[in-house]
Amino acid sequence: MSWKSLVVLVAALALSAVASAQDKGEIFVGIWSNPQTNQLIVNMPAPDGYTSIRVNIAADNKNSAENHPVAFDGKPYPTTGGDQRKISYKWIDANTVRRTQDRNGMLTVDTESVSKDGKTLTITPATGAPRVFQKLFNVQPAH
Repeated sequence: MSWKSLVVLVAALALSAVASAQDKGEIFVGIWSNPQTNQLIVNMPAPDGYTSIRVNIAADNKNSAENHPVAFDGKPYPTTGGDQRKISYKWIDANTVRRTQDRNGMLTVDTESVSKDGKTLTITPATGAPRVFQKLFNVQPAH
């Protein structure tokens, strides 16, 4: 095998691994915190993407939690917990997804982006201020 063939093969394998990681949303996997809003997001690997658990703690110490199944196929999946709705996710670019939420026929769209260094998650709603989360921990898939 020539060097050129080897370089092409290695590059193809690397691009395949990057595309596979993007398909599964591994850039979003981890534990994210926003101390200003008392919100915590725990994104854990799942077969077709990840499972997102979102916890909110109010000033009066009342809390709520939601479970979002995340797959990047554009299909809506029901959430469970405090704010039940259907949510679909679709890639915009390597670090950003569009999230479409359906609350009994009322659609809203926002974006979720991870910074290039992987340390910040920003959720930008169609209206209102963005919410910025810092990554506390990486979460690794069980082997």
